[in-house]
Amino acid sequence: LIGTPLAQRLGIGFVPVRKKGKLPGATECISYSLEYGKARPGGSRGSGWGAETHREGAELEIQRDAVEPGQKVVVVDDLLATGGTMWAACELLKRLKAEILESLVIIELKALKGSEKLNSIPFYSLLQFD
Repeated sequence: LIGTPLAQRLGIGFVPVRKKGKLPGATECISYSLEYGKARPGGSRGSGWGAETHREGAELEIQRDAVEPGQKVVVVDDLLATGGTMWAACELLKRLKAEILESLVIIELKALKGSEKLNSIPFYSLLQFD
């Protein structure tokens, strides 16, 4: 939701990375794990609810002709939680031989340490929450 207006404002191109099956034409696809917490009955702290971690599979794709080898890109998203989606988007761009300059998000949930999955890619967030 933020990539398109940002690209338009900067006068640069925009390439969507979407859930599998949403893009036309030949695509490159990657599978990755989603981790998320969910409240469940029976936890501690007196509330009767506790945290439980769930893993679920997901797939992202990009059009194969979306970027040229060596093309410079910035990966933008609204939220970074566990980092799986941002990691997958970066991996797709690497497969297409794009040069990833940096990644940025509006909100980072720091306690989930998602930015650690991005390794050497410079990462920036506007708002951080613990």
